[in-house]
Amino acid sequence: MNIKKSNLLKIPLAPIFFAVSSILVLFFHNISELSLQMLIVPLLGTILFSITVTFLFSFIFKSSVKTNLFSSIFMVMFFSFRDIVSILGNKTLLAAGFILILILLFFIIKKTSRKLLQITKFLFLVSGLALIIPVLQITYFELTQRSLPPAISQLKIESVQDLNKDDFPDIYYIILDSYSAPRILNNSFGFNDSGFVNFLEEKGFYVATDSASNYPKTFLSVTSTLNMEYLDYLSNHKNSSDQTVVGPLIENNNVLRFLKNLGYRYYQMGSWWGLTKFNKLADKNYILEKENKLGINQFSFLALQSTIANPIITRLFPQKVLGYTPADKLKRIIYQFETFPEVIKNPGPKFVFSHIIAPHGPYVLGKNCEFVTKNQTKDKSDEENYINQLNCINTKIKVVINSILENSGKPPVIILQSDEGAGFYNERLKPWDNWKTASDTTLKNKFPILAAFYLPNLKKTNLYSSISPVNSFRVILNDYFSTNLPLLEDKHYIFLDLNHLYQFIDITNRLK
Repeated sequence: MNIKKSNLLKIPLAPIFFAVSSILVLFFHNISELSLQMLIVPLLGTILFSITVTFLFSFIFKSSVKTNLFSSIFMVMFFSFRDIVSILGNKTLLAAGFILILILLFFIIKKTSRKLLQITKFLFLVSGLALIIPVLQITYFELTQRSLPPAISQLKIESVQDLNKDDFPDIYYIILDSYSAPRILNNSFGFNDSGFVNFLEEKGFYVATDSASNYPKTFLSVTSTLNMEYLDYLSNHKNSSDQTVVGPLIENNNVLRFLKNLGYRYYQMGSWWGLTKFNKLADKNYILEKENKLGINQFSFLALQSTIANPIITRLFPQKVLGYTPADKLKRIIYQFETFPEVIKNPGPKFVFSHIIAPHGPYVLGKNCEFVTKNQTKDKSDEENYINQLNCINTKIKVVINSILENSGKPPVIILQSDEGAGFYNERLKPWDNWKTASDTTLKNKFPILAAFYLPNLKKTNLYSSISPVNSFRVILNDYFSTNLPLLEDKHYIFLDLNHLYQFIDITNRLK
């Protein structure tokens, strides 16, 4: 029995356990925005990497005990790099220091004549515990928060008869993420946005000057808007921190289903954010990485970024291979704007959904649309960086609107709308996104949004100055497709905190 136990301890499992544990811990810390499917590739890659490295060290040390010890140290240091950088700073110098320490430890362990079996026993126990804890945490999260019945929309839309398909307009829904209302930009940021508002009005847009978002965060706001309803029915998830609960509601939303049933084609211009990056129901997804045949998913990038290989990889390979650096986010924003002329040419009738994560941070655009680095923005206030990026977005979206209006075969419908006000208000809450602590002033600055509608060929419309996103498509469907959807009372909700995302509190009266 003791012989078998001794032989088991000689198998270099500890380094593999440490490596896998690092990936699982990282996944668990971000689990509310990720799906288990996103774990597969980095987990398999980590297992293969750790086995390969341990196998190579076994040839060098010629000792299973020494291999176990050094490989374990190597894996812990390799996968803890990002955490150490967050404490000590400069990642290039730290990477060099890590390498020097590993070289020194390599020679010490290689030359030592001490028996290290007790250390091996300790490593086996610690690594096993390090692996078991995140496995249990992830399992508990999946069983308690993702085992509930899937969210199903409560809205029923009556079928529409006797419509002429030749009369259907192309519909563009463009989200400028975190674009605050012009009056907030003026009153709280000291920025006069009247030039952009005047441009929209001269083009025939109705600008809803008193519009405010229904929810303070993208995943809730987009879900509510595309399904034309409030999300009270998600209250059975009230103790959940899982943002992916709304994934099916965004992908197969009421607006999309209604339009596709009428024969519309659907084109999605995805952002980097997982819930609007790709839609399997789209006739075509316009994604930067797909066009380049490059890119990795959000969690795979995060896993790579956490390792000591990150500074080496970012120097050796083009940034677009990774897909999530600030420069890549700039490329993605520019790609979305530059792709509109191609999308406009697609045959109609079509529904185009474009989620542009700007002026929301990170701030990668200056006011003249030049690329700005993190170092160039760090000494400026959030407000200044935000306004600089917003200035560029105004310039870019003017070109897009002109292109849509000039190159469409028939006058299109355009909804230019934000999902929420400036994103940095979320970050200023203590703790982060803990909305139950938000003051009235914060709420009154956060909720008002840009909302502009181009609705051609109508004798009258039901638009009004305080229309909120939940009613945007109700108006469109009623005006153009003869539905009879009642307009809802414009209400505004916060959630408690990041552990209670679907426990909603009505703050409508606090905004008045």
